[in-house]
Amino acid sequence: MSANASSRNLASEMKSQHSLALHECRLSAPFDQPFGPPYRLVEWVLKNDRCIQRRVVPADCTTSQIADVLRTHVPGRRYGPADND
Repeated sequence: MSANASSRNLASEMKSQHSLALHECRLSAPFDQPFGPPYRLVEWVLKNDRCIQRRVVPADCTTSQIADVLRTHVPGRRYGPADND
C-alpha cells in the first residue's frame, strides 16, 4: 500500500471495490514496537451503526486484506459512554 493510500480516507475506495457500507474509515501510520512486527490501527464507522470500531492490522496490509478484516469483524461488548458524547 502506498504512503498516500495510508493517509487518505479509505471509505470511498472500500465502497467502490469491496461493497462495504462505510461512513468513514481511517488508517494510521505504522507503529514500530521494540518487539514483533510493525502494525497499523484501522478505525471505521458503518453507515447503519455510528459507533467507532477499531482493529489492529500488520503494517504491510493491502486494501483487500483490510477489507477482509472489516468484513469479518465481530464487534464485542460496548462499555462506557456512546461515541457521540
